[in-house]
Amino acid sequence: MYEKLTYSGNECNNYLYFSFDAEYFDTKKITEELNIEPTSVMMKKEPVPKSTAWKYQIDAGNEIDLENYLEKLIDIIEPKIEIINRLKEKYNLTTRIQFVIDIDINPESSTPYFGLNKRTIEFLAKTGTEVDFDLYKADTIGLLNN
Repeated sequence: MYEKLTYSGNECNNYLYFSFDAEYFDTKKITEELNIEPTSVMMKKEPVPKSTAWKYQIDAGNEIDLENYLEKLIDIIEPKIEIINRLKEKYNLTTRIQFVIDIDINPESSTPYFGLNKRTIEFLAKTGTEVDFDLYKADTIGLLNN
């Protein structure tokens, strides 16, 4: 069971996203006030998902330099700091930047990398945004199939 939770298959599919999260909220209000279309929304249901989320995702595929993708995400959301903070207060929301990273178990492959530069850290501090990392194993050489 543990292996299934950490194994993502035979391809690397890295991505990151910015999200607003709470138990319940109207995701359409976030879209209207931010003037950004989400790439996905999740509405709380029983038993899952356990919360509601508005997400804007940047796909990196099998690229290993995730810093460029983080910069693209910050380019989009940084100009909206005042709106983000107003939405968080108005609707009692939290915000998060989530990294979903596949690490290729092939010993010949490089591992993904990125940095949290000063600009990103300032954005996180000004908005009270959390950072979360989900790491998975990707088996591009078929080692786990044996």
